[in-house]
Amino acid sequence: MSVVCCTISDKIRVASDSIIVRGYTQEKGKDKYSKLCQVNGMIIGSVGLCEESSMLQIYASTCKPSSATELGILNYMADFAEWKKKKTDKYIIENDNILAFEGKVFQIDGLFVKEITSYSAIGAGMDYALSALYLGMDVEVAVKTACELSIYCELPVKVYEMELK
Repeated sequence: MSVVCCTISDKIRVASDSIIVRGYTQEKGKDKYSKLCQVNGMIIGSVGLCEESSMLQIYASTCKPSSATELGILNYMADFAEWKKKKTDKYIIENDNILAFEGKVFQIDGLFVKEITSYSAIGAGMDYALSALYLGMDVEVAVKTACELSIYCELPVKVYEMELK
């Protein structure tokens, strides 16, 4: 439940909504870091379980990918899965992620990694955000569109930027 999207033009821009849901209850208007953060030179946006996105942030605070390539990110996520299993006894990566690193950005679905070269979105509001991005809107408008049309997305919008390499 939520939306994270990114665009690549003169710089990488990653945005997310701010919904946090626990069971059937959402926390509105609280700026949480569990969905979109900057850590250790990376921008990480996650949709799915807050537990897993928090674990990825902890891991990212001390480890970086070996390279800004699909293979480098895949190895990073496989290492994260092993680290996560040691901490939680859960190996499977359930969340979808967008990860910007060294001027490149990647979409991660489990252990499938794809470099993003124009724009992308993940989460419950992704179809709305993708439509806005397709029509040339920026990431803030794309997330606001998802918040307006999806019951699983909520304002405010959070945005981070990274220079291209």
